Amino acid sequence: MADCCDMNVGDVYYCELCKLELAVQNACTCKAGAEDACTVPLMCCNQEMKKK
Repeated sequence: MADCCDMNVGDVYYCELCKLELAVQNACTCKAGAEDACTVPLMCCNQEMKKK
């Protein structure tokens, strides 16, 4: 699952269906498991995006 707290600057994520690619320019500052951490996976075309 591609949560923002697992993404690093320079990582690229893509959609297997439409081929959209997103590059991480700034890392998230939330901490995994923290109460205010992001919990929604990176989605496109109703499926999770994959790390390239």
